[in-house]
Amino acid sequence: MPMERHLSWIDYAIIIGYLAAMVVIGVQAGRKKKDDDEYFLAGRQIPWFAIGLSIVATLISSLSYISEPGEVFLSGLTNFSGKLIAIFLETGFVLFLFIPFLMRFRFTSAYEYLGYRFNTATRTLGVVFFSLQTVAWMGFVILAMARTMTEVTGMNLSLVILTVGFITTLYTMVGGYRGVVWTDVAQFVLMFGGALGCVIYVMVKTGSWPGEWLTAAMEHHANKQTTSFISFDPFHRSTVVTFALTMFVWHVCIHLGNQMTVQRYFSTSDLPRARKSFLLAVLGNLVINALLVLVGLAILYETLSAKGETGFSEAKKADMIFPRFMVDRLPPGLCGAVITAVLAAAMSTISSGFNSLATVLAVEKRTAEKKAQAGFAFYITLAAGALATLLAFAIDLLVKDRNIVEMMPRSFNCFTAPLGGLFLLGIFVPWVTARAAFSAAIVALITAILLAFGKEILGLEKNVSFTLVMPGSLLMMLLVALVLSKIVPGEKSRVQGLTWFSRKQRPQIDPTLVAQKFPGE
Repeated sequence: MPMERHLSWIDYAIIIGYLAAMVVIGVQAGRKKKDDDEYFLAGRQIPWFAIGLSIVATLISSLSYISEPGEVFLSGLTNFSGKLIAIFLETGFVLFLFIPFLMRFRFTSAYEYLGYRFNTATRTLGVVFFSLQTVAWMGFVILAMARTMTEVTGMNLSLVILTVGFITTLYTMVGGYRGVVWTDVAQFVLMFGGALGCVIYVMVKTGSWPGEWLTAAMEHHANKQTTSFISFDPFHRSTVVTFALTMFVWHVCIHLGNQMTVQRYFSTSDLPRARKSFLLAVLGNLVINALLVLVGLAILYETLSAKGETGFSEAKKADMIFPRFMVDRLPPGLCGAVITAVLAAAMSTISSGFNSLATVLAVEKRTAEKKAQAGFAFYITLAAGALATLLAFAIDLLVKDRNIVEMMPRSFNCFTAPLGGLFLLGIFVPWVTARAAFSAAIVALITAILLAFGKEILGLEKNVSFTLVMPGSLLMMLLVALVLSKIVPGEKSRVQGLTWFSRKQRPQIDPTLVAQKFPGE
């Protein structure tokens, strides 16, 4: 049962003020003319710094914001160390390969590329995968946020889900892409301020500093032997190496094959600004994650200093460590500020998901009917909001009290590697045929599901580590695509100007979708 707490009027004022501010920003942004280019990409004129902060706010959802401090309890700095390695490796790929290649085109939807490179069926498969992933992802985000609110305030779970789902859908519908980005910027500030406020509060209250927290955590986990750099046991929950691997695959696939991220780069005016926005996103991502780790270390230090039990020895309960800290420790005002940070982490991702899904489906309709579809996107956003909100209730019954970090790759992230793999094959493997890419994506999804639920589906003694689901799925996809391209006949895909190796050639596509001049022109 959640631990009830009666929030002060200051806390409620902060929460209500935040929700009202998001609606106001959305309404203000929505005053612009709603043609396609404005509604989907804000005329490609959003400042690079806003795009960078928007990317951070989009990718660090309430799932990460809530679970990261709890992971410090379970495995120390294992996950954070893995993230640092993954981000370092990912940066070069995105900065020098992915962004320059994609910015050569003036696409609105990332999946337009798949249609030109392969065929309509592969493009449709990408759209279907993205749609399913997005709705499920948003459902998880809404649920994680609602569980936190219920834990902290004792509010009814259904009421929280419906309220946040409604308000986020409202300002996303009205404000379009421009409204989503600027609310993301405000939400990034709140996420940063909430985590920093917790860290400063513990420092002042205990008279300690982060170095002492880290020392205490290292001693605590050394005694429990909960951390590991590498393990060759596929059932070992998580190591630095395997978590770095899964985060590297996630980052690469999200920055290449997910509309929520790619749309950000498409909305900048040129390649230098797109690159600057990515570098700012990397920095912001590191800062927020570091602060969340410090929150986890601070909570662990305070618990150990009081010689109390953490009460969260089971991995599935670790997600409630941060919410319980809000209940037990934070004073009025600061508690409300941190709650708004959790709301911001959720709503930034939800609004981005709804808007990106509406954009993708509207582009598909526009392609078929050859006319503007901004109005259609308005209603798609409404439908997506309603569906994800209802799905949050279903997910609550499905996941029960399972750990959020472990459930992410076992649920909506099963689509991540198949989506990213389609783009990796299209851009970097010129001889892969459309039939091979399509078939390999299906095999990759099946592989991800079997790895995620081998115990339930195949009768294994237990499931393999959640950190192996996405890497295993991507590896299988690449192998299957390469083999099928050699042994199964298929229509030769278009490659002129559409692969990394032919990028200096003008692609044979609609001229309005080409963003740069080519040699000889």
